[in-house]
Amino acid sequence: METYGTWVRLFELLRYYSWIVDRFHISTRAYQLQAYGRDYDFRWLEERLLPLGFHLVFCTRSPESFEQARAEKLKVSGNPAQYDDLGVFIREQELLRRLVSESILPTLVLEISDSNVPRSVEQIADWMTETGGLWSE
Repeated sequence: METYGTWVRLFELLRYYSWIVDRFHISTRAYQLQAYGRDYDFRWLEERLLPLGFHLVFCTRSPESFEQARAEKLKVSGNPAQYDDLGVFIREQELLRRLVSESILPTLVLEISDSNVPRSVEQIADWMTETGGLWSE
């Protein structure tokens, strides 16, 4: 928790910087739940991130599209065996979906099954513009 406190303090001190934070507190919650059955309360963190204009983008894909994504990952993976059981990823996505739904941050659930990165970028940019996510209050 101290690490998250340090990060959020940095964000508060540099509130006019642009930040993209990948796999932050929701990933930690998911890991702790899966590995140890413990659910940590990060509401305090989100309550501090919210006035800074933080938004949450959850990229998701249909269960049927995981096989195609696996084929792409195998081209660059140093550990291809981790993709043998796609059920692990599908279950993790459902857990993340639940945890994301509990967030108080403005959230975009972005369907990326088609792996169309340019479309996804445009959707995110449009949503951030519409919701005021490109500037701090």
